Amino acid sequence: MIIEDKEIGFDIEVLKPQVHENMAAIPLKSKISYRLDLLTLKKGLELGLVEVKECEQSTVNTIKVTNNAVTPLILIDGEEILGANQNRIVNSTLLIAPKTTQAISVSCTGHGRWEYKNEFKQSEYIADFNTRRVKEFAKRSHQNSQQAIWDSIKSLEVENSFKSPTSAMSESYDNLKISHNEFLKAFEIVDGQCGVLVIQNGEIKGFEIFYNPQIYKEYHEKVLRSYLMNNKVENTLFTIDMDGIKSLMNNANILAFNKKDSEGMEYKFEFEDDFSLGNLYSYEDEIIHFSYFTKPDESITDDTNEQMPVGYVL
Repeated sequence: MIIEDKEIGFDIEVLKPQVHENMAAIPLKSKISYRLDLLTLKKGLELGLVEVKECEQSTVNTIKVTNNAVTPLILIDGEEILGANQNRIVNSTLLIAPKTTQAISVSCTGHGRWEYKNEFKQSEYIADFNTRRVKEFAKRSHQNSQQAIWDSIKSLEVENSFKSPTSAMSESYDNLKISHNEFLKAFEIVDGQCGVLVIQNGEIKGFEIFYNPQIYKEYHEKVLRSYLMNNKVENTLFTIDMDGIKSLMNNANILAFNKKDSEGMEYKFEFEDDFSLGNLYSYEDEIIHFSYFTKPDESITDDTNEQMPVGYVL
């Protein structure tokens, strides 16, 4: 993969599909080794090396993160943090430098609360698949991404006949947690796995690739739950076109990436075509996170569907 005249490692092996009812999870494994030492939010909080607080003058869309470690802290797009005045999600994957305090961009995932609850802690969840992609689509379409997130969380509640007193995304997850556990049993992490591609009702929805297997392991269940939150069982009989999937992954190497402003040490690149959009983040010529989403249905026209390439619909 060539970005800004630099070759960045992207050599992904597509492993044997795991299937349960209408959903398939395709484990992805990198063929390259990694040399960076990165600290995750979970590990940083457990070790007491990371603090997350409201800013001195609290605002909905900004919080303050302190990294007291000697290695960069990685925060993942859609990662949820609970507590303080409101629950939030991280708006973009970023690296916070060692021994640094930084204000970061976030979005609210609990519309009905603005009062201090307790200190921030990491959530069991990341934003659901649809919320992440409508957030991204709204931002690129110059729409209000915070409103798009609230609307998406409200849709989750309507679709599942559930109402949180504070419209909290995490409570929608809690409501469906037990019913999703059977799926998770079928989607076991495999040795060396660093990502996953998800198919629902015969259609590819997206994929996530992380810097290394150790980081992916922390997010494996969260990523799968994020897709399950929007899962509707419609078609349990479908064919998995492995050649199409491999073609899709190969095509990811030649996507047209545009560099964007970054919040931290990372380099951020966006891509978008008629069918998909997403982000790639790199640091020291290594891919640290790559997320790929099919576009929301309302953004794909009939003409676009007719031209959809192999690998999108299986």
